[in-house]
Amino acid sequence: MTDLIRINSKVSKAILKASQVLIDYEYWLKRNYGVKGAYYGSAKTFLKGYVQGGDILSQLEDYLNQKAPSYKSMLNRFFYFLEHKQISFVINDLNETKLPISNLYVKLYLVSVQDRLKSKGSLSIYATILNSYFTSIKDDVTRINKRTAGKFILSPNLSDYTKRLYKAVLKSFCEWVLSYQSINNDELSKDQKRLKRGLKKISTQSLREIITIRVSIPRSVTSTYHKESLSEKQRKRLLDVIKNPRDRAIITLMGWNGLRSVEVTRLSYSDIKLNQGKLAVWGKGRSEKSKDVIKLSGAAKKELIQYLKKSKVKRGVLFPDLTRVILDDLISKYFKRIRVKGKYTPHSLRHTAGQIMYDNKIPLEIIQKTLRHADMRTTMIYAQKAIDRNYFKRLRRF
Repeated sequence: MTDLIRINSKVSKAILKASQVLIDYEYWLKRNYGVKGAYYGSAKTFLKGYVQGGDILSQLEDYLNQKAPSYKSMLNRFFYFLEHKQISFVINDLNETKLPISNLYVKLYLVSVQDRLKSKGSLSIYATILNSYFTSIKDDVTRINKRTAGKFILSPNLSDYTKRLYKAVLKSFCEWVLSYQSINNDELSKDQKRLKRGLKKISTQSLREIITIRVSIPRSVTSTYHKESLSEKQRKRLLDVIKNPRDRAIITLMGWNGLRSVEVTRLSYSDIKLNQGKLAVWGKGRSEKSKDVIKLSGAAKKELIQYLKKSKVKRGVLFPDLTRVILDDLISKYFKRIRVKGKYTPHSLRHTAGQIMYDNKIPLEIIQKTLRHADMRTTMIYAQKAIDRNYFKRLRRF
């Protein structure tokens, strides 16, 4: 369903939401330039501050005049995109504090199952998955069928656990739609009747076919869905055994901010903005010019201040002479000191950062931004692990 907004006392034609513009812009960037990176991020930052009802190109032009040349270069590409697509106005939905719900059908469904799901975390997971599916079919309920659902659930990019989770959520939604379609109209309000008419556009046969989609999980992988991560207590113990200021700074950047090994070795002094509490990260597979700016964790900031005092580093590479091999050996040594059981690697620290953020009720979209995941489905790993862990914990007594 497309929103309408009033501009200059006249009802405009259907206008895109800012979130929809970003989806199209992301696709356009990948198709024409093969990258997304900071171009997408800078456009999203601008759209969050866009004043709804005003001409978007005029506001972007004013915004550009206040920015540095390098930032202007990135946003000029977005300016060209808006001109090319003839987009003059958008509905700003980027600052909503709601769950990521794509439409009223999903909202109504979540209200109906909230007693069963209970926790806000579970509702958020269901909302995120359904939102992703509806985005893949462009919010067109007539495209809900076995083919689109199968493509979504059985994507080769998903882990086996994720496929099962996606299947469970879509199955639950389809069963709810079937039950809603059969409700007597006398029991419904005017708005509910309108929603029911929309749900009637979904083929009953398609709904039943989606429910029957099978996800086959090889027995050999049922115990290896997730990579290892430390608990919050283990992470603290790891930092406690480290005395070297440089190593403490490295561990906090990886275990609190989620940096990869290669990202730590690439850090330069200028990437650290201590006064602003920000960190510029040169991610894997990207050019040095397309760094992501994220919030610097309190733990990492504290350790970096101590490291910079001791090292006297004032320019250039933040950790001189630190190579990937040296870093990997360093982390393995500290893992042995705290005697953790399991297959822990340096990448486990990144998973530790993500998992602890999720366990502390940090929203998935914030975790995605911090870890710089291009796809929300990657961030969903932490939700899946929490569900898996709680599942076995809850059923111990049975």
